[in-house]
Amino acid sequence: MIAAIIISAVTFVLSGALHYAIVSGALRRLGEANYHRGCKLVFALGVSGLAHLSVTVLYALAYGLGRILKIGDLSGDTLMTAMDIFYFSLVTYTSLGLGDIVPTGHLRLIAGIEALNGFLLISCSAAMLFLFMSDNNREPAS
Repeated sequence: MIAAIIISAVTFVLSGALHYAIVSGALRRLGEANYHRGCKLVFALGVSGLAHLSVTVLYALAYGLGRILKIGDLSGDTLMTAMDIFYFSLVTYTSLGLGDIVPTGHLRLIAGIEALNGFLLISCSAAMLFLFMSDNNREPAS
């Protein structure tokens, strides 16, 4: 249980830092650019998506580490591949929880933390995009 708590805590902190670094850095640079608002929005959405995919990769690595440490596993119809673990991470991060792959043992804690983290970071992205576009609303549309 201690290993799951440590893995969850480290992954939670690293994912927040990674998300912030990617999104805020891109939005800061994009704010200085002289592009049309629509182009800025599309780029900002793409960067936000990239940040979220990066975080799901980080959580997939955490599940892989948990499996190596034998604190739990992911049960499904087939033998788990790296793509299956990434898929499970993505489904968990977005809180879809389809149920075709299920965590067992202490990996359930990591999955719960990932769902919470996904909700928080997706909300942060939405707020940052709203503020970014609100600030860019002051410029005339071209």
